[in-house]
Amino acid sequence: MPEAKKKQSFGESLSKTYRQVGPYMGLGTELAASVIGMVLLGYFLDEHFKTSPWLLLTGAAAGMTGGFYNFIREVQKLGKIDTRKRS
Repeated sequence: MPEAKKKQSFGESLSKTYRQVGPYMGLGTELAASVIGMVLLGYFLDEHFKTSPWLLLTGAAAGMTGGFYNFIREVQKLGKIDTRKRS
């Protein structure tokens, strides 16, 4: 007869869930921060060089490109780690 699973308390279950999703929780913030940071940099450079709106748009494009690249790379890396744990 298989052993009965030990019933987890709510706190243990919540803790286990946070450990599993923890690495994914910061990805959205990281993506937003890269886009916002590059947009702000572009805005301030536009103000300094009087090139409005070109550096702002360039900063937005660079922030989105870099942010999405990093986001996809991290998700793939975390997915590989997750599949190793399951096997």
